[in-house]
Amino acid sequence: MADDSPAKPVFSRRDFVVRAGQAGIALSLFPPSLHALVPPLLSEHDAAESLSYGILSAPVPTDLYSGLRWRTIGPFRGGRVAAATGVPGRPNEFYFGAVNGGVWKTIDGGRVWTPIFDAQSTASIGAIAIAPSQPNTVYVGSGESTLRDSVGYGNGVYKSTDAGKTWTHLGLDETHHIGKIAIDPRNPDNIFVAAIGKLYAANKERGIFRSKDGGRSWQKVLGDDNVGAVEVVIDPSNSSVVYAGLWNTRRPPWFTYAPTNGLGGGIFKSSDGGTTWTRLSNGLPKDGIGRTGIAIAPSNPNRIYAVVDCLLPEAPPQVEPPLGAPVPQPAPAGARPSSPPPGQGGVFRSDDAGSTWTRLSNDPALWGRGWYFEKIAVDPKDADTVYVPNVAVNRTMDGGKTWVVLRGSPGGDDYHQAWINPDDTNTMIVASDQGAIITRNARDNPRSVTWTSWLNQPTAQIYHLSVDYRFPYWVTGAQQDSGAIAVRSRGKFAEISMHDWEPIAPGGESGYTAGDPSNPGVVYGGDGQRWNLDDNIPIENTTSPKSPEPARSDWTQPLVFSKADPRSLYYANQFLFKTTDGAKTWTQISPDLTRPETFIPPTLDATAAAATDRNGKRGVIYTIAPSPLRAPLLWIGTDDGYIQLTPDDGKTWQNVTPSAITPWSRITTMEASHFDAGTAYASVDRHQLQDFEPYIYRTRDMGRTWQKITTGLPKGVYVHTVKEDPRRRGLLVAGTERGVHLSFDDGDNWQSLQLNMPVTSMRDFEIYGNDLIVATHGRGFWIIDDISSLRQLSDAVRSGDAYLFKPSDAINFIEGTDNGTPLQKDEPQAENPPNGALIDYYLKRGATTPVTIEIVDASGAVVQTFSSDPAAQRPPAGRGGGAQAAGIPRVSPLWQTPPQPLATSAGMHRVAWNPLRQRPRGAPPPDEGGPLDTRYVGNFTARLTVNGKTYTQSFTVKPDPRRRT
Repeated sequence: MADDSPAKPVFSRRDFVVRAGQAGIALSLFPPSLHALVPPLLSEHDAAESLSYGILSAPVPTDLYSGLRWRTIGPFRGGRVAAATGVPGRPNEFYFGAVNGGVWKTIDGGRVWTPIFDAQSTASIGAIAIAPSQPNTVYVGSGESTLRDSVGYGNGVYKSTDAGKTWTHLGLDETHHIGKIAIDPRNPDNIFVAAIGKLYAANKERGIFRSKDGGRSWQKVLGDDNVGAVEVVIDPSNSSVVYAGLWNTRRPPWFTYAPTNGLGGGIFKSSDGGTTWTRLSNGLPKDGIGRTGIAIAPSNPNRIYAVVDCLLPEAPPQVEPPLGAPVPQPAPAGARPSSPPPGQGGVFRSDDAGSTWTRLSNDPALWGRGWYFEKIAVDPKDADTVYVPNVAVNRTMDGGKTWVVLRGSPGGDDYHQAWINPDDTNTMIVASDQGAIITRNARDNPRSVTWTSWLNQPTAQIYHLSVDYRFPYWVTGAQQDSGAIAVRSRGKFAEISMHDWEPIAPGGESGYTAGDPSNPGVVYGGDGQRWNLDDNIPIENTTSPKSPEPARSDWTQPLVFSKADPRSLYYANQFLFKTTDGAKTWTQISPDLTRPETFIPPTLDATAAAATDRNGKRGVIYTIAPSPLRAPLLWIGTDDGYIQLTPDDGKTWQNVTPSAITPWSRITTMEASHFDAGTAYASVDRHQLQDFEPYIYRTRDMGRTWQKITTGLPKGVYVHTVKEDPRRRGLLVAGTERGVHLSFDDGDNWQSLQLNMPVTSMRDFEIYGNDLIVATHGRGFWIIDDISSLRQLSDAVRSGDAYLFKPSDAINFIEGTDNGTPLQKDEPQAENPPNGALIDYYLKRGATTPVTIEIVDASGAVVQTFSSDPAAQRPPAGRGGGAQAAGIPRVSPLWQTPPQPLATSAGMHRVAWNPLRQRPRGAPPPDEGGPLDTRYVGNFTARLTVNGKTYTQSFTVKPDPRRRT
């Protein structure tokens, strides 16, 4: 059974001896088939590095690793944006809110976007509004409103009064999802918030909230514990008139594509500033209204448009047949059934301020998938011009009689909110699944309308990642809404740019990708598709697994290689499958491993409890963890709350689920230990049961007992993944919905590894060589280059005044350049990792004398000196060497990077030695006709001197394996 109390530290010498004795007792309790799988506590797989540094005493001071940094590699293909706005009177200033990527701003019309919300505690954005009378005042509603099953949640409303430089949290923490914010055109303190509320249970903080004091206090004025709000607009001519769209929606924990439309939805109007409300119904659907969008024409405020989601079918007209008409005959057997009657949704118009409504169109292109779309905007100067974003951006210029597609690509882009500049109605920003885009000629012929790029926004939502083993390695993963992607970890040229990422076929928008460790450049995806990425072609004779019954699937299904047997690839739906011949054939190696019974959580309302999709109310296998030590040993976890293992590659299975894990506790990640075959870790997500707490469990006895290991993880934030460092025992990383955490003591204690990483959803990790890579669901891929210092941390590091970490062996890469005019700084780009050796050092307190690091070659000669005294650095830093010539420099300050002296403050610091010999003074670079770089390779020593003491560590620099002589 599981112990739900946090585990205590276990690595004292006394505990070691006790546990060694217990191992023999535990072995006697195991069935004979599992005896061979319980290894000694110190197995033959424990590499020297894994144990040589000892276990740190918790808590570990963060200044021991404060010099590490996350490095983004993109991609720069934008992720989903549901909220966007411009600023009246400032034609080049716009904002957008990514659904899990925070708030971004441009002051140059979309040429460059800058994140301005990264210091806040949530990144999921549902609404943005600018006060028309005070354009520096910005309100943000957190918690996305595009309610997919991978949705991020927020914690209320934020406000800036300095155009996004600083933010104040205004409360409404439990609203979770906000669809819209409306601000009085003449009073920036009079605001309304449309809060959808919690997605998996009833709660009080849902509905329409009003503040008359700029968000210092709130009053709920419409809605109840079940019925929330998704839309609110204020009449620009009379701020006492307010319209709102209510929506009662939930999701069950089993897979459904769409959330529900419960009772109580509709369009409401207040004529007294939100104190009392009347439901508008004349001409609108009587029942079944889901999400709605509302727009008031500023040039004629009696003209109201609404886009309405209502899936209830039209009632067919009851026409009395004429006398003597033949009796209708039933359709013959085998005839195709008639199409179901269309729903009652569509685009509606009122010309009397909402008293009566007329449906203009029921074309699904305008209102289909209403739970995801249902936004509408009207031209501020022309009441007949209306925009309805959906799969495409649709426009009418005759009040709704006819419609054209203004923007829409093959395959479907999916568009959300549109904002039209009141001063120049040709200027419009549109939020989309691929980012935010701006046009300056919105009223032109659709063939002539031009848009800014969405390829300059690093807000990709990635589910899982896999390395592709080409050199330097690539990072691959499925990007929600856009498709799978591969990005170089080191750019081919001087930076990581558009040249360094590629859309790839395997994986789709939500599946796994799996790089073939035996064939660099070959990546599997989805349920086993295999592609050669160099040539962008599928590899023939690849098949998908065949299930003995209809296959169930979640939005993302696992596909993983075994590290113990790199020929073995596993895929799962409700069954587990294996291939060892490159997906030519598959073998089913399990029965249905999910829960056989149906469980309805008591938090659901009747509509959500009855909702079903392709899986019925059954689960799937959600995670697979082949043991990296023993190929036949596999762990799986299901989305309905089972953990099962097989010791013999599927011949037998054992359910080892902790008793604390109840139905629909999603096992988000299983991780099999790299040091002990009996040890595994499970991260568990229960937010779909309205339990947002973090859960990670650990077993050291093949699942017989489990310990909950969450001490130090933030309360109220669920966990997506847990991974173990393959080189240092006890070093774990965990990704939650809002951050990155690490443990030095096998999960007994956790602490932040956020560093410079913006808050977002952390979905997956891979530790490849010395690099830690994370896939985020809102900010793309990030890497910490070289975590060797993390692996070396011990109590000995902090016991002395200073410490020099042993540098990893380095590769002297042949660095690319842009071969001429460099890529300009305002193009989307990310930094390459530093070339050469990364040298980390720790100072317990600030140095009182200059700090130096010397690089010494095998002969004892000093080839490079770094110093906190800039005058003592030798040779001068910089690729070209030499002093700057006198006079006006040839380049702007953007390209002038002054040498950085060594840090002398307390904490851990990093310096990179680029092992190039000094170039002749004034020599042009190789791409301008100068001599080729001369490179250092061989054995070197780093020598740190601080406060009169010297510390040394040796390392090796190896040549670039791509080098050809």
